[in-house]
Amino acid sequence: MGFSGCGETMSSAQGSDGASHAARLGRILLVDDQAQNRDMLGRRLERRGYDVVLLESAVGIEEAVAAHGAELILLDWMMPVRSGLDALAGLRRRFDAEHLPVIVVTALDDGDVVSQALEAGANDYITKPIDLRVLSARIRAHLDRRKAVLELDAIRNNLERTVAERTQDLVAANQTLSAEITEREAAEARAQTLARHDPLTGLANRRHFLEELDRRLASIDGEAHAFGLMFIDLDRFKPINDVHGHAIGDELLQVIGDRIISCIREDSFAARLGGDEFAIVVECPDGRDGVSVVARRVLHELSAPILIKGLKLSVGASIGLALCPEDGADAATLLQRGDAAMLRAKMERGAFKFFDSSIDEELKSKAAIETELRSAIPNGEIVPYFQPVVRLADGALDGFEVLARWPHATRGMISPSHFIPVAEEAGLVDAMFWTLLAQSCRRALDEPGDFSLAVNISPSQIRDQWFPEKVLRTLREAGFPARRLEIEVTESAMIGDVARAKAALQSLKNQGVRVALDDFGTGYSSLFLLRELPIDKLKIDQSFVMKITSDRESATIVGALIALGNALGLQVTAEGVEDAETLTRLQAMGCQLAQGYHFGTPIARPTLNVTGLRAAG
Repeated sequence: MGFSGCGETMSSAQGSDGASHAARLGRILLVDDQAQNRDMLGRRLERRGYDVVLLESAVGIEEAVAAHGAELILLDWMMPVRSGLDALAGLRRRFDAEHLPVIVVTALDDGDVVSQALEAGANDYITKPIDLRVLSARIRAHLDRRKAVLELDAIRNNLERTVAERTQDLVAANQTLSAEITEREAAEARAQTLARHDPLTGLANRRHFLEELDRRLASIDGEAHAFGLMFIDLDRFKPINDVHGHAIGDELLQVIGDRIISCIREDSFAARLGGDEFAIVVECPDGRDGVSVVARRVLHELSAPILIKGLKLSVGASIGLALCPEDGADAATLLQRGDAAMLRAKMERGAFKFFDSSIDEELKSKAAIETELRSAIPNGEIVPYFQPVVRLADGALDGFEVLARWPHATRGMISPSHFIPVAEEAGLVDAMFWTLLAQSCRRALDEPGDFSLAVNISPSQIRDQWFPEKVLRTLREAGFPARRLEIEVTESAMIGDVARAKAALQSLKNQGVRVALDDFGTGYSSLFLLRELPIDKLKIDQSFVMKITSDRESATIVGALIALGNALGLQVTAEGVEDAETLTRLQAMGCQLAQGYHFGTPIARPTLNVTGLRAAG
């Protein structure tokens, strides 16, 4: 049934018993632009006894809260008309977090997104695909907390009436007032505890941690080594969370929190910043040596196996360390440098690293590259180079893979390994992709022949519901036929939202664009994706191909992957072909296409007459 044209309620809870049960549990406003997700989750929550109102857009959500008497909101973060961030800001201007809890739903298990949501006023978050048991537990916790706040409001109101009504009996009134004040203070203390602590682990949350960090910074009084900041990132949490589900992941985080607490002294301070990131303020009278002792203890505890529901799980962690005041005297600087040191430790895994001048130089270099990238990308200074893809049957050129190159005006050719990670961290990959696609299409049209172009896409693009339309618009503007374009997508880019990836790729394929599964064999869901997605080609990762002449196991894997592709009627491309011996082995295995430096280096123009192209036969 509709309400003011902006929402609808589910209808599964019928009858007096069902209505009473739903009213008792609470009314949820579920906002999701995807009808299938919205309806399915709404029905499942109704069956659990909740009264659910569905909205397909966050437009007008503030009015919908009052119209429907919503007690909790499930808010999708990524929506096309009005984003979750904008909706959350609008809600918090009118409703506080205590009286209207908001749980953000996101497909991105990303620390930046989560911290942005929490800082904007979200009470909690949950990632897709949704584990209903975890979601139900979190909904119950927040509704119980809201009920406690409402009861506290009632206590405050009743207190005023009580004082006015009992002025003639001061002794009795004072006794009653004292009891009520004690109850109110206890309730407020509980509310403060909930507001300043992570509900899952019981550790301080990001807000409380920043407050504590600022407090300690204000009192350092010029000490040589006031304290150390320890930035902890778990090494293998995401694969465990993806494979075993969020319920196991949540229990794992609880154990991690307990182990961290067991490693530190009472004068230190630990927090969960979000996702699988933790931080500790370590008091360090012994300076660097004292902090090192604590870091080793934390690494040892977090590397020990964890048993959950019969599963023996190994996580481990990487730790970045920054010392105050020598590495920074303000919270933002310390956090940035602790994070930078953690990324350096992440290269080794299971290690800890102190921030040092080399990291500082690296940060400055990355910052300089990012600044230049922001103008280089729109100015077309990041240009496409073309790596030949060869047919092994006759040695003829089949097409090219488009690679990003940066011929800098003063520094010369900047390696992609230097600027692409910076572009990814700065969120510039999407803009770079569109300029490269447009440039490569125009250059290909300037050359004779009907060869194809293959382009790689990022995880964020496959999740963008407008991605197919943007690709086709770019092709139309360039005049490049869709049948000559091949989209390469990795397995890992699609984990977490296979349905959306399937819809996007099918839309492109319907227009003639071909789809290749890149780095095939390196993921853990290959066969599932082959069944679910509209794939035309498999690309075998070079880590296998380059070893087929020296490693029997790699040769077996490559042979099996080629046979699988041929059996499914898919083209198979071997990446990383560096010598004639590897080429011969691939031909014997029945591989159809290959690319690599054996056939020539990437070139600036996709010409059919590739200089130095070595024959495949």
